[in-house]
Amino acid sequence: MTNEKRSWLLLISLALIWGSSFILMDRSMHPVNPENRVMGPFQVGSLRVVIAGLALMPFAWRHLKLLGSKDVGWLILVGVCGNFLPAFLFTLAETRIAPSLAGILNMGTSFFVVLIGVVIYHAKPTWKQLLGMAIGAIGLYGVLNAKLAFEWEDVQFALFVLLATLCYAISLTTIKFKLSAVKPHVITSLSFFVIFFPGLIVALSVDAFQPILHHPDGLKSLSYLSVLSIVGTAFAVFIFTKLVSIANHIFASAVTYLIPVVAVIIGFFTEAKFEMAAVIWMVVILGGVYLMNKKGKTAVNKDQE
Repeated sequence: MTNEKRSWLLLISLALIWGSSFILMDRSMHPVNPENRVMGPFQVGSLRVVIAGLALMPFAWRHLKLLGSKDVGWLILVGVCGNFLPAFLFTLAETRIAPSLAGILNMGTSFFVVLIGVVIYHAKPTWKQLLGMAIGAIGLYGVLNAKLAFEWEDVQFALFVLLATLCYAISLTTIKFKLSAVKPHVITSLSFFVIFFPGLIVALSVDAFQPILHHPDGLKSLSYLSVLSIVGTAFAVFIFTKLVSIANHIFASAVTYLIPVVAVIIGFFTEAKFEMAAVIWMVVILGGVYLMNKKGKTAVNKDQE
């Protein structure tokens, strides 16, 4: 299979997995109904890191010697920005905004990827990519205006998602430009190893295990959280790291434009309502990604030569 076909396969797989992760985050907190919260955002976030770290521990153990190499700082940065901080930011945001909206706002990753590529790594975008960014920004404004009506409290929680997308962009560009010589499974396992113990400390400090053991719906929360942690986090991060290793960084960030499609479709079936205006603006954003990823497709093709 060529790198181009493999890249598209990984991209679509990630969209399906991460697109459903927003509803899994919500269900981890509210497994039965929105009015009955079993776990708080910091409990879900910390256990997500702990469970994913445990799942990857056997792989990390074989490569611990790399933590003494020159790459250790970059691995820590990937772990903190790519997994630790977003685990808390997303669940915190979803205490006020819908999972489908969180999926749409996740598109901000591509903007930050291009920005970091230009400012830090001098990877200049084409005029088509800049036009795509502008169109996407208009779409994001439309989504916020249609869904949130710019009520200040909701906008604040939406900003948690945008901060998480900045973290994702830092992680993505670090993997692409600083850890390209390290194998994807090594990056994934070690980046989770370095955040496992901080995650465990947070979990213990917020009594994350208490609801699982004592709440009547605790095991239901744990079931959603386990799928989120093992499939939607550990396995998905490995797929994403592999994608970044074989594709252009802008092409890899295109997954954030496909994720909302899955998130919104799920939202139609799980939420009371979702404004059609937000869906229309999403189409505008998807038009922007077509332009933003022109260069990404070219780069993928070059990998085949």
